[in-house]
Amino acid sequence: MNLLKGFSWFRRFGSSGSWPVFRRVGWGLLFFLVTAFIVGSGYFSRGYSLKEGQISPVNIYAPRTIVYVDEIETERLRREAAARVEKSYREDTRVPVLVEEKIEKFFATVKELRDADLPPEERLSRLRTYFVQEIGVPSSELEVTPASSLLSLLQGSDEELAEAEAFCKSAVQEELSYGLMDDALPNARENLAERVALSSLPPSWQPSVSLLLMHTIRPNLVFDRETYNRRVEEARAAIPPVERTYRAGQVIVREGNPITQADLMVLRQLGLLRERPLWPRLIGVSFFVFLMGILIFLYLYKFRRELLRQEQRIILYGFIFVLTALVAKGVSVIRISTQPELANLTGYLVPVAGGAILITVLLDKGLAVFTSFFFSLLVGVMTDGQLNFIMAGFVGCLAGIYSMYGLSDRSGLIRGGVYVSLANVAVIIIIGLLNDTALTTVFAGAGMGVLNGFLSSVLAVGLLPYLEAAFGITSSVRLLELANPGQPLLKRLLTEAPGTYHHSILVGNLAEAAAEAVQADPLLVRVGAYYHDIGKLKRPYFFIENQIARENPHDKIAPSLSTLIITSHVKDGLELAREYKLPPEIQGIIEQHHGTSLVAYFYQKALESERSELVTEAEFRYDSKKPQSKEAALVMLADGVEAAIRSLQKPTPGRLESLTRKIIKEKLQDGQLDECDLTFKDLNRIAAAFVRVLGGIFHSRIEYPEPALISELERRRSRGAVANQ
Repeated sequence: MNLLKGFSWFRRFGSSGSWPVFRRVGWGLLFFLVTAFIVGSGYFSRGYSLKEGQISPVNIYAPRTIVYVDEIETERLRREAAARVEKSYREDTRVPVLVEEKIEKFFATVKELRDADLPPEERLSRLRTYFVQEIGVPSSELEVTPASSLLSLLQGSDEELAEAEAFCKSAVQEELSYGLMDDALPNARENLAERVALSSLPPSWQPSVSLLLMHTIRPNLVFDRETYNRRVEEARAAIPPVERTYRAGQVIVREGNPITQADLMVLRQLGLLRERPLWPRLIGVSFFVFLMGILIFLYLYKFRRELLRQEQRIILYGFIFVLTALVAKGVSVIRISTQPELANLTGYLVPVAGGAILITVLLDKGLAVFTSFFFSLLVGVMTDGQLNFIMAGFVGCLAGIYSMYGLSDRSGLIRGGVYVSLANVAVIIIIGLLNDTALTTVFAGAGMGVLNGFLSSVLAVGLLPYLEAAFGITSSVRLLELANPGQPLLKRLLTEAPGTYHHSILVGNLAEAAAEAVQADPLLVRVGAYYHDIGKLKRPYFFIENQIARENPHDKIAPSLSTLIITSHVKDGLELAREYKLPPEIQGIIEQHHGTSLVAYFYQKALESERSELVTEAEFRYDSKKPQSKEAALVMLADGVEAAIRSLQKPTPGRLESLTRKIIKEKLQDGQLDECDLTFKDLNRIAAAFVRVLGGIFHSRIEYPEPALISELERRRSRGAVANQ
């Protein structure tokens, strides 16, 4: 079900505009590919294919300042520290006990064999077996031990055996009392052999006793691996990481020098070593650009859906985005200095604020703010992700957008560059203070920020007229220029049809106030009102507002002819608009400001004629389009209200409001507002705005005294002044 809903939305989206959806997808794909190529172009030439010991073919410079950990040197120092840690041993208190038990058991076995009713050979064999199995004496070593020594041991008395046992225990305990480690075991065995040789034991017993002691004794100092490992880790942790710093522009490897392992590490840290294939980075760039495109589309679909239905606006937005990315790429690769501190400031020059200003002026300020975030991210990607450039780019864009508020002429774009410069300087100083940067570097960065603002304004001022002409966009700057009274058409209107000129000014004031009340474009409404009646320039004196102290020519012609003359000013106005190349939005207001309204005065006059049965209402209606936009509808309503108000004898507030609402109601009932987006709530707000403006125009005035009365008052005042003197 969700999938079917998605397809139905897709079909609606494709059929909602004047061009099919595949063309929109095609434009989006084109802008995606171009932007991805611009952003990813830096990776095609980035990186060196080098190996240790290879001679460097060029000087390799650090593209940015980097502080990294030298892992090789750090690991070497830590290994040395670990090697200096002495081995840890702990005393095994069980060893002396086990050794004594083994000696006691040996002599007990000797006594048992001595007293056993066995042949001497059997007793000797069993004793040898005991040496091998219980004492752990190798057979080869036992074979060199004289059999006479073993037999002599089996013939000893209890006292002799007890004395020998006590000697063995004493000798072993003395060796163990100093602590015996594995590596000292051979020396301990030699010491025991010397003790046996110097003892009072029978000479025949000494070989057997020596064999017993050398294989009974064992180390009582055991290697403490856990403690040793802990001390090794402590020693390694005590060695801090070895940090290396390379400044932007600093030479990493000089031409002709062999590449060392340390050089390779620096190049790897800076991403200059081409060790891996290029395609993972290009895929990453593609995903990054694709994600930007998806987010922009979602923003437009959610908040500016009308832009998605306009081919030229989509192309214009994509063109500005791609052009800004291209300029940013071109500026970011410029090497402004060989000094590391200055070479690292190139990112402050990237004039992305120019793109934000163009989007603000030509499209929408909300979209410009949203796009500024992506412009700043592009700067970060092109400058290896340096946060200071991202911050400066974003703040500069916001300053440029803010400066466009209240834009009155093209010189305001230059003012926008000043705002961008000031914002850049502020951000650069803040970043310098946070990073404890040298003052000379901060001042140099501030200079780059000022130059950035200049480049942004040059970009906006230079491209704006061409973009307006190429995409048929009527920007606020163009509208403000058209609102200038020095424009040729307005000058003609003032001199040739002064009544119409003043009528248009009043209509503009009314419509502008209403536009602000219903969230329409006030500037477009005002300028459209200025030009809505330019068609009257062809026959100005056929319109009542221009008939000052003149006879009305309509009194001498038929109502149908009068209607034709009156309604033709719409067509005449369109011809003049095209001749003077007025924007399409203004032409639309000229064409639609009367819709298909009825010329009621001449229609009623025709009905009062002798042949009223031949009169049809269609002959007395305008042959034009009904208002298609809020702006055109507002001009229509303001035009009708202003014309009607002039007929009031005593324009009191109540009469003004009553007549205003009557005119709006008549336009609504006549179907003139059927094709625009105005609601009943909007109409109520429009009426209130009209009444507010009209109340200011037709306010009550005091009655000034006659000239004779003024003279008499001045005469009396002067007489009183003489008396006071």
